[in-house]
Formats: sequence, structure tokens, C-alpha cells
Amino acid sequence: MISKRAQKLKNAPSAIVEGQILCASSPFDKKDNPEGYLNMGIAQNHLMDDLLINKINKLKTKIDPSHIQYNWIQGRADLQKAISDYFHNFLNIPDIDPNKITVQAGVSALCESLSFNIFDKGDYLMLASPYYTGFEHDFQKRFGVNFLEVDLANNDFKHSIAPFKKVYKDFSKKEKVKAILICHPHNPTGEILSEEFLNDLVKFAKKNKLQIISDEIYAMSTFEQTKHVSLFQKARQNQVVAHLLYGLAKDFSLAGFKVGFHYSDNQETVDAMQSLCYFYPVSSYTQQLVTDLLSEKSFLTQYFTLNSERLNKTFSYIINEIENIKYIPSQSGLFFLLDLSKHIKTFKEEENIHKTLLNKYKVSLTQGKYLGLSQPGYFRVCFAKYDDEVKEFCQRMKKFYDNEIQ
Repeated sequence: MISKRAQKLKNAPSAIVEGQILCASSPFDKKDNPEGYLNMGIAQNHLMDDLLINKINKLKTKIDPSHIQYNWIQGRADLQKAISDYFHNFLNIPDIDPNKITVQAGVSALCESLSFNIFDKGDYLMLASPYYTGFEHDFQKRFGVNFLEVDLANNDFKHSIAPFKKVYKDFSKKEKVKAILICHPHNPTGEILSEEFLNDLVKFAKKNKLQIISDEIYAMSTFEQTKHVSLFQKARQNQVVAHLLYGLAKDFSLAGFKVGFHYSDNQETVDAMQSLCYFYPVSSYTQQLVTDLLSEKSFLTQYFTLNSERLNKTFSYIINEIENIKYIPSQSGLFFLLDLSKHIKTFKEEENIHKTLLNKYKVSLTQGKYLGLSQPGYFRVCFAKYDDEVKEFCQRMKKFYDNEIQ
């Protein structure tokens, strides 16, 4: 009854979606379901729910006639202006033309739009691995973009320009490589990319005439408050065609709002992106509420300060509470990479450990093989959860180490 392409998509959900569905069937609750699943595999921030929900409820955003009729599908002008000011004030990206901002239903929608607009069949997107597993769904599932992966595992999971140059030099279809995708800060390692690497990458892209897609969705989710250095800003200053991706799902903890932003200085790119907003619109009322929230600069400053403190506190609690834990050092984001590589030698063994964690200990993590890792034994842990969940996670992982890890 359905098309072949629909069958292919239906039968290949992303790993994080599968975990989300299972955990939602019986979620952990300290009082009502203490044996339920702990979903530590999806990057959502619950640490700021109290402050954020209280603030949103106080905004009292009003509905007017413009909200109940068709609107400018690329984004309301007041929201475009508000997010351009936000980019300037918080992400240190000045001189944004509000008219070139594209508003769509989340960064995943924007990635799909980019895959449609930039790449033809057989083209390649260069990116570092490990990477956010959702990129496979966003770029590959419907429009078939190929990935040219740069393995960071042999470089202590740190970004440096040398492996990018080597992979590109050794690749036989250089003419098919259209762009480089960088997530900064990085998902899933939590690395804040060095300014030296960002400068080197811009030079590399310019030399080889590659576009840069800069996903900066975790810019304000650092463990210690640091000034964000934008890769997008560096690229545009060096006349490299660049795309800025940002959304409200991570820094703002508003994943359910499904609001994402794309910006480029290139008008042809802007026209192409905005033409696809017909398929990924955001409701007018949601846009107005977000506009009102973004106008509260003093609140945002307080919010991001507290967000950094809580992220750091929660991360520190976990790594100190679980005595035998090994992990890749993290500086930002809602996650870290758990390192079990000493005990896991094959991806089959990784799969078995994943099943043990899921079925015996009711803990859902994301396997390294779904993050593009070439070496087995790593799992992404998304830790920005409520205190009860974090404490229960630590207790279950202690039992896991005691019973399963020799």
C-alpha cells in the first residue's frame, strides 16, 4: 500500500528514535515506576525546566489576527530581527541581515533543506566521526548525500586539521565533495573546538572551494561560561560560503517547540532555503512566543549562567559517583562518551553490551557504531536529566560495572 521509498524509510528508523520509543513505553518514575527505563540516549536538557517554564508562563504572549492567518513562511520579521540580535549578543556574530534568516521546524528540517539545495546525487559531505547519528537521517535518508568521514578516534577524539587534509588528499572523487559539516561545540564528544583548528579549517575550505556548514546549536551549553567563537563568523570573514545552523532544542531546552534557524550571506542560498519553508513551517504563535522570550536579554544572561553551572554540576556528579567509569573528557553539551573500549573488542560485543544495559538494567544509551565510530566500545550518555534520574542512572551503572565488567 505504500511506496518503495516509504518502505525504506519506515524500516530504518534512527537509533535514537528506536530508543526513544522503547523508553516512552515505560519511563522511569521514582514513585510510580521505579523499574522503568532511563532514556540517556537522547540529547534533551531537563536541568532548566523550572526556570524556563516559569518564565514562559509569565510572558503571556497575546494572540492577534496575524497569528491565525497565513504568514511569511520563511519566518516572521519580528522573529528574524530578534534572532539576529541574539546571534550578535550571545554567539558573537555581528552584522546579520534579518531578511536572510530562514526559520524552519527545527535543525533537522534545515539539514534536509541543505541536502536538497547543495548536493546532487553522488555528492559528498565531509564530517568528523564520531558524529551526531541524526545527521544520517537528515542528510542521507531522503536525498542520499554521501559522507566522507574523518576519523578522530586515533587523535584522542580531538579535532585537528591534519586528518581532514589527509582524508581529502586520499579521496579519489574530490570534485564530488561539496561541503564540510562541523558541529561546534562537538556532538557527541563535548569538545569545544580550538580557535587554531577553526582557522585552519577555514583556510582548508577556502583553498579547496568547499562550503562550510557550521552547526552551533550547543554554543551556550558549556560546562563553564566561555565566550563562544563562531566558525561561521570566521568563514564569512574569509569569504568562504558558509551556513549557520542554530535552534532552540539544546541551549534553550525547547526541543518540543521545533524551531531552527539558518543564515547565509549568499542571497542565492537564502532564496533556495526560504523556498523550502513551505514544507517545514513554524506556527505563527510559536514564533511570537519565541520572539518575546528572545527579547528578555537579562533573563537569557541569567539562564545561560545557571545552565552552565547545572551542566557542570551534573556531569561532575556522575563521573565522581561511578567509581570505575572511563570517559572521553568533555567541555560542553548535554552528553559525554562513555569508554568501555578496554572490555569490548568487536561491534558484536558492543551490541551485546548495549542489549544488556537496555534489557537488564533498563538504561538506553547510543552505541558508538551509530555515531560513525570505527572502533567499538563507546557509548553516548546524555546526562542533562532530573536529579532522580541522574541518581538512578549512577546506581544502575554501578551494578552494571560490578556484575558485567571484569
